[in-house]
Amino acid sequence: MSDEVRDTSICFARRGNYSVWGDFENISIKHIDGRIWQVGSMYGDPQAALVTWNERYAVIVGCGIVICDLQRFGERVRGGRSWEQTPVLHLLSEPEDIWWFSATEQVLQDDEFIELRLATNLTDDHVGIYSLNPATLDFKPVPRGQPLP
Repeated sequence: MSDEVRDTSICFARRGNYSVWGDFENISIKHIDGRIWQVGSMYGDPQAALVTWNERYAVIVGCGIVICDLQRFGERVRGGRSWEQTPVLHLLSEPEDIWWFSATEQVLQDDEFIELRLATNLTDDHVGIYSLNPATLDFKPVPRGQPLP
């Protein structure tokens, strides 16, 4: 039997100074200078992630959505449903109403507004593509046939 330790972590996204890592259900954000911010866990393991073009947010999807305010990197993560309460939010993952997401991408890139598109799993009760503004937490379905900006 070998005493070899295997690294089971996966890098889901990388941009500029930040990278998003998952190790089974645990999620961390790494800064290019070596600091690591443990931001929480996600039941069923993360499925995809991104760091916004301006390096303001990291977004991780799978069982719900985890949104991290990178300007507050390293702050203590608490339970909460608003940016005033915590630097990391975990949305749409309540046991009685879990949303399962499989992909995310950023579609608008300007200094005033950030829009992300999130796709649910095809077997999810809420199947579809949704728009999310991480700053305001505005979350809504994208109408079918709507072109990308």
